[in-house]
Amino acid sequence: MVKRNTSCKKRIVSALIFLVLFALCACLLIPYSRATSAREDTYEVVWQSGAVTRESYAFAYSALSGAENGKLLLEREGLRGEIETSERYKTVRTLLKEGSLPDLLTMSFEGLSSLERAALYKEFCDTCYYSADLFAYDGDRVFRTPRASFSELVLLDGSVSSGVLVGIGATKLILRSGAQLSAASLAGTGVQEIEAAAPYFVNRGGLYLSAPGGTRLVAAVPTAEELRVEGCDFCDEGALSPCKRLASLELPFAGSARSAGGSDYDGRVAWAFGDAVPQTLKRVKIADGTVGQFAFTGLGGVEEIDLCGIPEENISPLAFGSLTGLVRLHTRQNHLSLEGFSRTLLPCGCTLYERSYTG
Repeated sequence: MVKRNTSCKKRIVSALIFLVLFALCACLLIPYSRATSAREDTYEVVWQSGAVTRESYAFAYSALSGAENGKLLLEREGLRGEIETSERYKTVRTLLKEGSLPDLLTMSFEGLSSLERAALYKEFCDTCYYSADLFAYDGDRVFRTPRASFSELVLLDGSVSSGVLVGIGATKLILRSGAQLSAASLAGTGVQEIEAAAPYFVNRGGLYLSAPGGTRLVAAVPTAEELRVEGCDFCDEGALSPCKRLASLELPFAGSARSAGGSDYDGRVAWAFGDAVPQTLKRVKIADGTVGQFAFTGLGGVEEIDLCGIPEENISPLAFGSLTGLVRLHTRQNHLSLEGFSRTLLPCGCTLYERSYTG
């Protein structure tokens, strides 16, 4: 009985040894993974001090802080360094930042070092591309994605609904030249930043479209609390309708256009909001144009109006009747009859009307 047990144990041990040896041999036949080979890579780093060192992939990746001027940037314990990148990396990064959907779907990622691949993924992993559907970069390719959350959306062409922006939680919107955006796309979203390629451009949170007939204000960052609109000739109806937190607004003119000519001209400030002026709006400044009788209709909650610089003849004396919440008015109209307001002549030639409060 003892001999049989001993013999059985030997067979079991032999079988285990065979399995271990087989596994070791099999491992020799399996190619190294990208992660394994990456751990063996080393990279030349030129430090801000002038020192040049050779660093491992693990160190370089952990210190990776961004990319600029074709170089990968490192930062560790207050020290800054740079790693030169390949021409292939520069080409791929440019395509990820500027390419069309066909470019993105067909481009090859061959020829990149492990650190270059990792840097690209780190930079673009929270970016989605939109062209009637969502696409994303996973480190190996750009593909149609079921992923539901991204902080940044690139609108490659056509339009995008506010539902898509809200659904993915985007806080940044980038418009390519083929994009077609209206203020409605931003309604109810959490977009805090907009970037745009021509014919669009962004200035102080406002989104503008350059057209042959003049520059249009198309929309503005929905989360803006203060906004200065400038450099445009026209304002789209409802361009500021997504701006539900707006407290202070500066406009180059009141209404739909700088010029009051044309049968479709609308001279109301509320035009820019699609008539839904937010209750948060307390201060309005208008730099030029015409201020007609109905300019401030719907702005009963506004407390301060500044019209300094607009000639008296371009301001209707009847323009202020709807401003029930008005506290302060700065205007060249020097002879207004505003009950309960004091008057102070200003060095600029305007008159400051201030509501007089009595106990």
